[in-house]
Amino acid sequence: MNLEYEKKKYNILQDMVNKYYDELKKDRLKALDMPIETDNGFNVEREQLIDDIDEKIEILKRHCHEPYFAKLIFKDKDDDVEFNGYIGRLSIGDIGSTDDNKIVDWRAPISDLYYNGRIGDTQYTAHGKKFNVNLSLKRQINIKDNEVKSIYDFEDAVSSDEFLKPFLAQGADNRLKSIVATIQEEQNKIIRLPLYQNCIVQGVAGSGKTTVALHRLSYLMYNYKKSIRPQEFLIISPNEIFMSYISNILIDLDADKSNSYSLIKVIQNLIGYEYKILSKHEQFNYLVKNNISYNYLSFKNKSIFKTALDNYFFDLKQKIFKKPLIINGIEVLDKETVFKYFNGREETIQQLLLHGSKKLGLALYYEDNIKNLATNNINNSNVDLQKKFSAKKIISSSNYGYIKKLFKIQNNPIKVYIDFINHIDQYIDFEEMSILKKYTLKNFKEKKVAFDDLASILYIISKLDELPYYNSIKYVFIDEAQDLSELMYISLKRIFPKAVFAIFGDISQGIYSYESIENWEQVQKIIGNSEIMYLNKSYRTSIEIMSEANKVLQKLGNPPANNVIRSAGKVEYYSNNNCEQIQNIINSYSNEYNNIAIICKDETQLKQASENLKNLNLTVIDEENISYDNKSKILLTVQTAKGLEFDMVIIYDYSSFNQNLLDLRLLYVAETRALHKLVLCSYEENNTK
Repeated sequence: MNLEYEKKKYNILQDMVNKYYDELKKDRLKALDMPIETDNGFNVEREQLIDDIDEKIEILKRHCHEPYFAKLIFKDKDDDVEFNGYIGRLSIGDIGSTDDNKIVDWRAPISDLYYNGRIGDTQYTAHGKKFNVNLSLKRQINIKDNEVKSIYDFEDAVSSDEFLKPFLAQGADNRLKSIVATIQEEQNKIIRLPLYQNCIVQGVAGSGKTTVALHRLSYLMYNYKKSIRPQEFLIISPNEIFMSYISNILIDLDADKSNSYSLIKVIQNLIGYEYKILSKHEQFNYLVKNNISYNYLSFKNKSIFKTALDNYFFDLKQKIFKKPLIINGIEVLDKETVFKYFNGREETIQQLLLHGSKKLGLALYYEDNIKNLATNNINNSNVDLQKKFSAKKIISSSNYGYIKKLFKIQNNPIKVYIDFINHIDQYIDFEEMSILKKYTLKNFKEKKVAFDDLASILYIISKLDELPYYNSIKYVFIDEAQDLSELMYISLKRIFPKAVFAIFGDISQGIYSYESIENWEQVQKIIGNSEIMYLNKSYRTSIEIMSEANKVLQKLGNPPANNVIRSAGKVEYYSNNNCEQIQNIINSYSNEYNNIAIICKDETQLKQASENLKNLNLTVIDEENISYDNKSKILLTVQTAKGLEFDMVIIYDYSSFNQNLLDLRLLYVAETRALHKLVLCSYEENNTK
């Protein structure tokens, strides 16, 4: 009976949605009729109103046939008022009415009861006040093809594996659309943290880290519109392919007005495009191929390298500012006195120049014994008094432009870094210093910048000058955060000094651990007051796939991950990976799965597989082709696949993964990309192509 009621109710609410859509279009026409300018100039209110209406219209267009996904009935224990309504993507109808002809946005405080509330006495918080309620109904509603297909009434638990199974069994593209309806309690807690709270989230593969990050962004944009604008949010992702992957989710969550860049793009925006940035695996593969030790890569990303940079900058300040002030041939001040005014502690080089010039000018202007200062080291009888007063006049006006010409400052961070590397022996002692210098400078000569140099360059940028745009960022999200180094976090904290940080990652998936963080406590210390939160349950993979991945975790010395008890068939093994074999595997499952990925260990293997499987017309995803399609058969490396998920994964050469730390982590990442099916193939020397 409840199902039949909800089917009928859907038609009523659909009419309400359509009427609301018509009202929005009328409101937009009225807004367009408002004057473009007022007595105070451009009519900001008009533009804001049009933007708000347009945003609601776009949301309705995307979700008009599935405008809600849940229903709540509860009674406030203090005023005895009952709420009877639906939870969806947008608020529609009179929220205060007693009937159930209303839809509340999933990000609204009341909706927290759907994700966190227990049947019976419970509470939710709105505008800093706690409301005690009695929750009598919490219902999940599945709508498809303009019809209510099924309902699920929660009894006591917030969710259950049985409830989640139908959603988790969907393909990669459909799962993304169901996320809002299936957010779990531990995920919801992170999503609804207060605005100005740093957080670090350690989550096992498939625990929903990216999902939680993007939903938190959407939640904050909805609830804190008066405190923070969409342009003041920044998402930093691991690569451009990942950006392509999440772009549709951002639109679906009405969060696409935020800034979203890969880490490399953030840095390229600062240093320009004169130099090609080498990815971690490009640099690593080059060193391994040429039998060169890569230990120095780890050294470059430690806090000890920051200490060396700080010592270099101390000397740089002295080189720039510790010089006598000579004007019109007169030494107005000796070098020690000049340096006293420019020797700020935390200021950037440009700030020192600006503020030091002002301090110096004011000091000279108000100095009673200016004549003595101006004649300390000269013979008064040979100096024209007019020259001395001319010098005083130039300085006393605090003429920044004039003084700036007296100090030669190198503003190019790449050139500063090259100079630092050339003189690094003066600041730090390291066993493989000669290798570090040789291959770092070699890259720069070839107009290349290795990824392991980016943290230092970013730190140098933060020491040279303020960045007005980056200073305006108030909230930074970082995904796949385990791959960033200690020095990178130090640099990001300096580049975004006013930002709150939300950091998401999994230490077990830190492929290049030698140049990444060792633990989250390191990050916690850098970003300041923050809580480390854990997502220990995997919702992505089947029990068979997770069982296979847990074997790798055991070898890594990590505890096994928990997952939803969902079976999707056994993991399959094949003794060869020739074209015919791969084709047969794909043909066996192509009707069942839209989204099939063949994952290679590295770029060398990717080239080999591209040649071996060229007759299969696979889409190769790499740095040249970043377009991600949920309904294609693709070929890519583990590094590129990080953060993504696929209906089916075929590991091209399982036997190529050794038992060392790096290979085990690569294998773990590869295996946990699969939602429903995992196939492990091996390479045979004599297989046919």
